[in-house]
Amino acid sequence: MEKELAHYRCIANDGSGLYVIEYQHFRIVDMDSGVRHYPGARRLVTADDEPVGYIDGMTFEIIDTGELVRRHN
Repeated sequence: MEKELAHYRCIANDGSGLYVIEYQHFRIVDMDSGVRHYPGARRLVTADDEPVGYIDGMTFEIIDTGELVRRHN
């Protein structure tokens, strides 16, 4: 299972806006004591599902183009 953890409003070099979305995989295990969710890998993508890399807390890189985008608060 995969859950959306957060989405970040960002600004590209040309001034256009886009969203970077952070997802995390979870493994669901049904145990005698109840259902447990075990967190796994995280991934970042644009709203168009382009892969994104994490640079720092304010900067991301769109992998296919190498473009850096900055978080906009």
